[in-house]
Amino acid sequence: MKKNKLAKKNALPFLLLAVVHVLLFFIFTKRSRQKNIWTLLLSNIGMAYLFEYPVLNLFKGYSYKPKILKKKAHDQILGAILSQGFYVPITATLLTLYRKNGYWKLGSSLFYYGIERYFLRLKIYKAYWWKPSYTVFFMNIYFYISDWFYKALNAEKKWALVTAQYLATEVIGVTLLFISAVGRKVRFGRGIYHTWREHFIIAPLYSLVRAVFFVINSPRQGVLPRLTMFLGLTGMDWMLERTGLLKMRLNKLWNIYFNAVMVLLSRYLYIKIRQKQ
Repeated sequence: MKKNKLAKKNALPFLLLAVVHVLLFFIFTKRSRQKNIWTLLLSNIGMAYLFEYPVLNLFKGYSYKPKILKKKAHDQILGAILSQGFYVPITATLLTLYRKNGYWKLGSSLFYYGIERYFLRLKIYKAYWWKPSYTVFFMNIYFYISDWFYKALNAEKKWALVTAQYLATEVIGVTLLFISAVGRKVRFGRGIYHTWREHFIIAPLYSLVRAVFFVINSPRQGVLPRLTMFLGLTGMDWMLERTGLLKMRLNKLWNIYFNAVMVLLSRYLYIKIRQKQ
C-alpha cells in the first residue's frame, strides 16, 4: 500500500507536467499558421535526445524516479523521455514559433531550474555531477539553436531538411526501441549477466547508425529499394543476434515488424520533410 502511494506521489508531477505541455502545444500551435511545426518539434526532440545520451546514458549526470515502470532502468529512461521528449522540446518549439526574445528564453530556463530544484526536494530526481545551473546555461543555448534551425528549415536549406529527417527518424527509432525493451522483446548486451545500463548505451547508438542508412535510402523510389533496405537491416539484426550482442525475447519476429515499420516511415518522412519542398 505504501509502495503504491509512493509511486503515485512520484508519478504525479511528471505526468502533470506532460499533460500541461502537450495541451499548451496543441492550443498554441492550432493558433499558429506557420509551416514545419511538427518537423521543428521532432527535430527539437531529436536534439534533446542527442544531448541526453552522453549526460544520462554514458556519464550518469542525474537520474529520474517517476515510479511509473517497475524496472528501475526503464523507469529512469522514461523520466528522461518525458523531460527531453515533452517538456523542453515543446517549450523550445513554442518559443521559436512565437519568436520570443531572450527574456522569454531566460525566463523559461529559470522556470525549469525551479522545477529541477523542486524535484530534488521531492526526491523524485537526483543529480550526481550535474548542477541545476547547467540547465539554465545549456537550455538557453538550445532555445537559440531551435530558432536558428527553424529559419534554415523555412529557407529550405538542404542541410536543414536532411538533418530534420535524420533527427525525426532517430526519435521514432529510439522511442520504438524503448517500448520494445519495456515489453521484453529486445535487449542489447554481451553475456548472460549484462545490465540494462549496457542496453541503454548500445541501443541509442544502434538507432543513430540505422538512421543514417534510412536517410540515404529514403529518396529512392519504388518497392525494390524498400525491400533491399528491409533485408539488409534484418540481416544485420540476425548477425548481431548470432554474436550475442542482440537478444530478441518472446517474439522472434520483432525485428521483422520493427524494420518494416521503420523502412516505410523513413520514406514517409522523406516525402513530408524533404520532397514536398
